[in-house]
Amino acid sequence: MKYIYNKKIVNFLVILTLGYVLYYFYWRVTKTINYSALIFSIILLLGELYGVFNSFLFFLMTKNIGKEERVQPLERASVDVFVPTYNEDIEVLEATLVGSINMRYKHTTYVLDDGNREEVKKLAEDLGCKYIARNDNKHAKAGNINEALKKTDGEFIVILDADMVPQPDLIEKTLGYFRDAKTAIVQMPQEFYNLDSAQHKNNSSHWHEQQLFYHVIQPGRNSINAAFWCGSPSIVRREALESVGGVATESITEDFLTSIRLNAKGWKIKYHNEALAFGIAPQSIHAFNLQRLRWAQGAMKVFRSKDNPLIVPGLTIKQRLAHFSAIFTYFESYQKLIYLLVPAVFLFTGIMPLRITSGFEFLIHWAPCFILLILTNKALGRGYFRYLAVEEYNILKMFTFIRASFSLLFRKKISFRVTPKSVESSVQQMEKHEIYLHIIILAVILLSVLFATTNLIGGTFIVYPSLTSAFIAVFWSVFNSMLIFLILRDVLGRIYHRHDYRFHVQLSSRLVELTGTQLYATVNDISSSGIGLTDLSADIVEGKRKIRVCLPDGVLDVTGLVEYNRELKDGSRSIGLKFDNLSQNEKIRLLNFLYVMVPRYIYNSINNVNNDIEYFDEDYPDQIVGVCDFN
Repeated sequence: MKYIYNKKIVNFLVILTLGYVLYYFYWRVTKTINYSALIFSIILLLGELYGVFNSFLFFLMTKNIGKEERVQPLERASVDVFVPTYNEDIEVLEATLVGSINMRYKHTTYVLDDGNREEVKKLAEDLGCKYIARNDNKHAKAGNINEALKKTDGEFIVILDADMVPQPDLIEKTLGYFRDAKTAIVQMPQEFYNLDSAQHKNNSSHWHEQQLFYHVIQPGRNSINAAFWCGSPSIVRREALESVGGVATESITEDFLTSIRLNAKGWKIKYHNEALAFGIAPQSIHAFNLQRLRWAQGAMKVFRSKDNPLIVPGLTIKQRLAHFSAIFTYFESYQKLIYLLVPAVFLFTGIMPLRITSGFEFLIHWAPCFILLILTNKALGRGYFRYLAVEEYNILKMFTFIRASFSLLFRKKISFRVTPKSVESSVQQMEKHEIYLHIIILAVILLSVLFATTNLIGGTFIVYPSLTSAFIAVFWSVFNSMLIFLILRDVLGRIYHRHDYRFHVQLSSRLVELTGTQLYATVNDISSSGIGLTDLSADIVEGKRKIRVCLPDGVLDVTGLVEYNRELKDGSRSIGLKFDNLSQNEKIRLLNFLYVMVPRYIYNSINNVNNDIEYFDEDYPDQIVGVCDFN
C-alpha cells in the first residue's frame, strides 16, 4: 500500500486541529450547554469529549513512526517454537506445523495440546514435532505456555497460534532484535489469508479491521517503547518471561497484561512491521464478536486491577498513556450509541441538546472540527484509515463492547473461549442474533426520520427550534441509518459453504483422461481438499482422475474425484475435483504451497511490496508461476 507521508504537512495539520479543537470546546462549554435539558446536553458533550481525547491518544501514538530496523540474526541461539492448541481442526493445525518445521533457522517445534487428543499427538510425531500435554486446562492458553516453559529450555521462544502459519524467514528476520539485552519480545503483525472473513471489508482487498492497529498504531507505539505483545506471531526471551512469573494468568488477555508487567520492569517490546505469518481471521460475525468480547473483558479486568497502567509503578508517562489507550478505546461504544440516538431523540421530542439560536450556528463551529479530525486521522493513518469502514466496524462492535464494560461493575469470573476457526452449521442463525439490536436501532432512527418528515411537511406534533436544526438532525439520522444498513447487508449477505478456504490462483496443469491423454487445464482455485479447473480442451466423464499441477517447486501428482462438471459460456469446461488419499509428502507440499507461499505472494502483490520470492514473475503479476516439465 503506497502512501506519501509529508511530516511537515502532517505536523502542521495536527497543530491546526488541536488548536481548533480547543477553541471549539471552549465555545461548546461556555455557549451551548442547554440547562433546560441538562442531562441530554451533558451526554452529547461527553460523547464529543471522548472522541477528542481518543484522537489525542491516536495523535500521540502515530505522529512518529520510526524506520524499520535492519537486524542481523543471532548466531547459534537456541530457539523453541510453541504452538498452543485446544480444539482447533487438525487440518488447521497441520498447516501451521508444516510452516513451523520449514522455518530455516535451527529450532525445535513443540505442540502444546490442551485437548489431549491422540490424533494431535500422532500428527506431531509424523511431522517430527515434540508433543506436550497437561492434565488440566487451568488458565487456558497462558497456563499451557507456562507449563511448556517448565519442560523446555530454549533461550528464545516463537509463539504461534494454532492457525498462524509462519514464513520460512520469520526467525531470521526478527531474532537480531535480541542483541539488545533488554529486549523481551519481538511482536509481528497479524495478517490473514482468508480474505472473505468477517473482518475483511471485501474479498478484493487485504484491508481488514485490524490493519490500522498493526501497521500504524503498533509501529507508532514502538517509537515510544510502548508496543505490546499480541501473543502470535512473536518471539519472546525466556529470561524476560520468567522474570515476571511467566505469562500472566489473571486476565483472559494474558498478552496485554504481561506486556504491562514487562515494561514496568524495564523490559522492551519491539515491533517488526512485516507480515511473516498468516492466519485465519474470524470467519463469522459471531466468532468476530466473541474474540472482541474476550479482548474487551480482559482489558476491563486489567483496568480495575493493581496492574492498571495509570497506577502501576515503573512505566513512563507515554507508556501509561499508550497502554491506557488500549483500554480506553473500548468505551468508544458509548460514544457511538450517543451519536446514533441523539438526533433521533431530538426529532421525536424537539428537545435541543445545545443552547443555540439556529442549527447553522452549530454547523459553522462543528463542521471545521469534524473535517479537521477526519483529515488528521487519515493523514496519520498512512493509507490504513478508512473513515466509513472504520465507522461501520465501530458500530458493529458497539453492543459487544458495552456488554464487556459491565464487567467493571460485576466481578463475574470470565472464562477463556477459543475463537472459532471454522464455521458452524448454525452460523446463519447466530449471525442474526448478533445484529438484532442493530436492527432495533435502525428501526428507531428510520421512524424518527419519518416522524420528522411528516411533521415538517404539515404536521403539528412538534415545533422544532429551527428548520436548520431539524434538517441537520434528519441528515445525521439518514447517514447513521446508511451505516447500519451497510452493516446489516454485509452480515446477512454473507454466504458460508466451504470448510476449507479456497485460494484463487492460476496455475498450469494437466488432467489425465482415461485413455492416458493429458488434457490442458488451468487451475482456477485450490484448497487443501480440492481443486477447480478451467480452460479444459475436451469434455471428461466423472470418476477418479489424475491431476498434474505445476507448483513453484515442480510437478505435484495427485488424484481426485470429479465433484462437478459444467460448460461455460465460451464453450470450455469447468470442473471441480476433491482430492483422494493424498500421501504425506503430497500433503506437506500442498500445505506449504497454500499456506506459506500463496498468502505471502498475494499479500505482497496487493500491497505493492517487492516480491522477493522465487515464484514471482514480473510479466504476470497476478499469477504464481511454476516451472514444470509435464513430459
